[in-house]
Amino acid sequence: VIETTSGTITADRALIACNGYIGNLEPVTASHVMPIRSFIGATTVLHGHPEILPGGESVDDSRFVVRYFRKSKDGRLLFGGREAYTADNPRDISAHIRRQICEIYPDLADVEITHAWGGSVGITMPRQPFCREVMPGVTTIGGY
Repeated sequence: VIETTSGTITADRALIACNGYIGNLEPVTASHVMPIRSFIGATTVLHGHPEILPGGESVDDSRFVVRYFRKSKDGRLLFGGREAYTADNPRDISAHIRRQICEIYPDLADVEITHAWGGSVGITMPRQPFCREVMPGVTTIGGY
């Protein structure tokens, strides 16, 4: 039975899936999952670069600091991956994202980044999701 300000929920099983926002909600998971900041940028539409992800692929790598990117439906490059082990955002998210884009696509050195943002994700020391039944009928997951 879960009581909320809006009412009561009754279920045989519950799943707690808060990832980087677990906070003090469930202490077992919180002790295994560390919130980190991850950042994403969006470029202008890449009209002059049909060679970049021509098949609409989505990409991520296996680096310790993962990079992930794809084109949006309107042809912008969405690129993410810079991490910060603090609650603070860098002053210029775009500059950090641009450096990573240029490592993969040097021809995009001058492309405009129109949007940049960040948020928290959860990681675990072995970099694999933490999943456990923490009490009868309650399973928790984080670090995904």
